[in-house]
Amino acid sequence: MMVEPNGFRFNDETSGSNAFQHLPPGERAEEVARLALAQHRALVSLLISNGVYVTLCQADRDSPDAPFCNNWFSTHPAMAGLRDARGMMEEDAPETVVLYPLLAENRRRERRTDLIDGLFRRQYRRVMNMAHHEARGVYLESTGSLCMHDAARTVYAAISPRTDRELAEAWAEKMGYRLVAFHATDAHGMEYYHTNVMMWIGHGLAGVCMESVEDAAERRALAKALAESWLAVVDLSRAQVGEFCGNALSLTNIQGERLLVMSSRAWHGHTPEQQRIIESRCRVLHTDLSVFEDIGGGSARCLIGELF
Repeated sequence: MMVEPNGFRFNDETSGSNAFQHLPPGERAEEVARLALAQHRALVSLLISNGVYVTLCQADRDSPDAPFCNNWFSTHPAMAGLRDARGMMEEDAPETVVLYPLLAENRRRERRTDLIDGLFRRQYRRVMNMAHHEARGVYLESTGSLCMHDAARTVYAAISPRTDRELAEAWAEKMGYRLVAFHATDAHGMEYYHTNVMMWIGHGLAGVCMESVEDAAERRALAKALAESWLAVVDLSRAQVGEFCGNALSLTNIQGERLLVMSSRAWHGHTPEQQRIIESRCRVLHTDLSVFEDIGGGSARCLIGELF
């Protein structure tokens, strides 16, 4: 699922926790809107032309960050026989959509009832709504906060104002995942606002900024979990995170081909050796997403919500 950026603009309500956002002096709103629409349509076309189905929705013009649709929902296929916290087998889990609590008030309108009722409730038998936690000031912003390795039933979370550890633990228990939580900061000591700007997983690889996890015990636990899941690590630097190298999404197209989607800025931010490792596992799709990166502080992964 992708949401066309009809009202995309700089969001003052998110800039306090998102160090990637920048509003260049003299930037004209009309030019930002034009570039956002053109770059978004180029990404949609790139995906479709490479065999990826896209459900394209229109944005509410009062929602500046609506194209970053992966932050308010996640979907999950039916799963058989998950174990609960006591190790007992539960009933089979049906197709599930999860709705999440968002920090910025003006982003909460992105959880539109027309999409929830018209798209999700028709396709997913279980709706798990966590949005009510906004009332007590704790947040968990879906696949921005949670980097999921479905094959290993492991989920990674970088704790931040938008990623509450308690909620991440509750999500993991309910969904049958093991949680690996840690703190990750930029070179100035500011917590990364989302896990998915410093980490991605797919096709036997994990792109992750290990140096951003300064606590030695947390870094060892993270490395151990990745090794136990048989993931080869593409170790990113903090400088590469600043180029959005950590914001990528693995997909498989209708021909069964393994793809990795990122921005052109991110792809060119990788070293030749990192590019070689990635291309040995999958084919990279990239396009210019600079307006979303500069104005919105998000890139390719943020613009795509998977519909399992």
